[in-house]
Amino acid sequence: MEQIKCPGQDTRHWKPGDIFTTECPKCGAEIEFFKDDTRRRCAWCGHLFYNPKIELGCAEWCQYADKCVPELVKEKKAMQSFKEILTARVKDLLAGEAASQERLDQAVKYAAELLRAEGGDPKVVFAAVILQPLSVSQARELLAELQTEPEIAADIIRILEGSAPATDLPRQLVEDVMALVQEKTGEEVGRFHTRTARCLAESRRR
Repeated sequence: MEQIKCPGQDTRHWKPGDIFTTECPKCGAEIEFFKDDTRRRCAWCGHLFYNPKIELGCAEWCQYADKCVPELVKEKKAMQSFKEILTARVKDLLAGEAASQERLDQAVKYAAELLRAEGGDPKVVFAAVILQPLSVSQARELLAELQTEPEIAADIIRILEGSAPATDLPRQLVEDVMALVQEKTGEEVGRFHTRTARCLAESRRR
């Protein structure tokens, strides 16, 4: 008798776009991802990067997720822990700066919305957003303290330094997040990179 598979993990139930190719953010080579892959290493340059269209699906709520897709659940928990710890550490450094802490909370919310709609590497985007109030040297120290993977840390620092390629999706998402935060405070901002950011800005102006 054929063993029954979880529909969410049974590729017979997947849609055409659930297996896709994306460019390596470092060398531009095409890398194949399955929708539930958390990350892949580029076969050409060795760069490790997250699935830009990570799809947790039923792993978000199913009580058997830790048995069905243990690696996915582990990555999700690790990501959440990393984000929470990093946010707490930055807020400690911003002690007494209520306005800065409020901007940070708003930025994290925007980052979550953009990542959900546009894809992108969540660890890189969240970290680059959370570390915005700090200097690059402070950011490096915190990332090292949290034992961030060297390749991920390097991507984060490149965004903070402004040296990441202009076409890099994580950089564009971070710039859109900060533009949304600035616009909310009444500061003038330029054009947004993503449709989601434009829609968020337009809905707020109504």
